[in-house]
Amino acid sequence: MTFQNVATLIGGIAMFIFGMNSMTDALKQMAGEYLKKILAKLTEKRFVAVLVGAGLTALIQSSNAICSMAVGFVNAGLMQLERTVGIIIGAKIGTTITGQLIAFHISDYATILIFAGVFITMFIKNQRIKYFGTVVASLGILFLGLGMMSGAMTPLREMESFQRIMANLENPLLGVLFGILFTAVMQSVSASVGILQMMLLAGAIAFTPALYIMLGMNIGASIAPILASIGGRKDAKRVAAIVVEIETIGAIVFMAIILLAPQTVGLIQSTSSDPSRQMANANTLFSILMCFVTFPIANQIAWLSRKIIRGEDKEHEDGKLEFITEAGLSSAVTCIPQIDAEIRRMQDLTKQNLKVATDTFFADETYDKSKFMKVEKTIDFLNKAITDALIRCSSLNLSEQDAAHIGHLFHVTTDLERIGDHAENMIDYANRMKEENKPFSNDAMIELKELVTDVINILNDACIHLFEPSQEAYNKIYLEEQAVDDLVDVMKDNHVKRLHDGECHSSQGLIFVETLTDLERVADHALNIAQAANVRYYYDGPDAPPINPATI
Repeated sequence: MTFQNVATLIGGIAMFIFGMNSMTDALKQMAGEYLKKILAKLTEKRFVAVLVGAGLTALIQSSNAICSMAVGFVNAGLMQLERTVGIIIGAKIGTTITGQLIAFHISDYATILIFAGVFITMFIKNQRIKYFGTVVASLGILFLGLGMMSGAMTPLREMESFQRIMANLENPLLGVLFGILFTAVMQSVSASVGILQMMLLAGAIAFTPALYIMLGMNIGASIAPILASIGGRKDAKRVAAIVVEIETIGAIVFMAIILLAPQTVGLIQSTSSDPSRQMANANTLFSILMCFVTFPIANQIAWLSRKIIRGEDKEHEDGKLEFITEAGLSSAVTCIPQIDAEIRRMQDLTKQNLKVATDTFFADETYDKSKFMKVEKTIDFLNKAITDALIRCSSLNLSEQDAAHIGHLFHVTTDLERIGDHAENMIDYANRMKEENKPFSNDAMIELKELVTDVINILNDACIHLFEPSQEAYNKIYLEEQAVDDLVDVMKDNHVKRLHDGECHSSQGLIFVETLTDLERVADHALNIAQAANVRYYYDGPDAPPINPATI
């Protein structure tokens, strides 16, 4: 095998992988808005989940992407562990479409596809059609790489050293191990099986050892969800374990059939005279068999994953992200749900500290500031960590809607952090009152109780509205914030009267005014959070102010 053959082979593999990755990325961009909705909502029934997994994988040509998305959604709390089994089974069927496509041998038309795709991306303005152009161009590059590989591999069948290596792979275990390692390096079962198809077409390997390698390649595909689960929650790791279980069970059953009934190999070969198509058919049959074997025992597979990955997550560990993972930040489809989940966690912690601070005004004793500050430090950490994640996510190729949502969340983290600071101010005021034994007057306490209730309500409503926006809800929040402003003005006037009548001391009065200011600021930040919803609304009720176009 000459240097030119080696260079052509390496270049062909590089073009094939580049074309496949580019095609997958473009297809995900075309379908990204729908992937999250379909995966999160239409997978409650296991049979439907299988169809969804197969369909979406056939659409975006990457089972690794679908499995990694499942890991990300489970980590973000958007999907239950048991619901992922059907998706994973279906994804393994859908990914075999790539092999069937490769077996059509349209390399002669690769340059035409590349020209058509580049023409579309250069001269069509519609973004979705541009993505389609990228898919077409990438498909052409993929087939051009396949053509180069096929020609460069032909001399391998004459090399004695290579044939000795291939002869060793007739051992089923060695063949499976080779396939696992090969796909672990390639990071794509579709790409790995595609290269195997070209080796068969060039006569560089016999069909039986190729079958064993194909089984190992499918097991090796588990490395992507395993990597995606690193740093995630226990259930995210369990999803990766489920992928390994399903692939391993399918490989064991398929290998047992081959070894116990060798005529099966001949039956698969009889499906086509083309070695490449034979391997594509074998891969499809393997995935279908895997579906039939694992579908009835899906609950047991999920149960086994819990036995493999034991224990539960520590709730809200200090200084640690609970939902955002490194792997999740590589894709817009997974990073946005994970960031949303982390924002919800920050909301809960902020509301928790606000309630502690305001409750202390009406309690009999001071509150342990160290406990409060433990949560406050976590809020400060989340503000920085989520902002960093938002910056990384904003650099991805986002849709217009997702880009706007990410932009709004930058402000939400700041507003939540500021609410935490106002809560810290208030717990200091409340503890100081208890320590100095100088409570507010009864009238002031009654007014304060009403204001606290209103402010907590508006914050709760705003946090819900952020992810479930509606015009009606926004109007309610807007009016609540206006009511808080009006109530604070009335309370300040009443406070001046009490000071004038000698009903409260000036030192108490200063704390009271500062508390009112902090509560009013919390309401302001709550309205900001509501305005940062993924669908922007503006108050359109009675006496609505004119909308400034610059704010839209």
